[in-house]
Amino acid sequence: MAAAALAEAAADTSSSEIGLAFSGKTVLITTWKPVPPGMDGAISLHGTVAALLVAAGLALAGQLSGLVPAHHAAAIVYAGFLGTLVDSLLGALLERRGWLTNDLVNLLSTAAAVGIAWVLTR
Repeated sequence: MAAAALAEAAADTSSSEIGLAFSGKTVLITTWKPVPPGMDGAISLHGTVAALLVAAGLALAGQLSGLVPAHHAAAIVYAGFLGTLVDSLLGALLERRGWLTNDLVNLLSTAAAVGIAWVLTR
């Protein structure tokens, strides 16, 4: 569960930074309409790929170090990546309206990744 939380946090951060650095087409996750890079709930191809690669890299590092059993590595990747999508959804639906702060969005998306990993590893 801890590795899933770390995978989500690292994937979310890298997707944001890569998405801003390589700003191609950016869309709002809820409507798929174009929005400026960096907007709450915005996603891009570069950022999405970065999130997936970082989650996979963290799962691989955990597996190679012996901290994560091989049969849990895929769950960490899925949970970390899906947690970033939860972050984008919460950003688009609640943070943009001022109902949640970025800190709460991060907490809830990391908790979602932990919950997803828990379900996948049962």
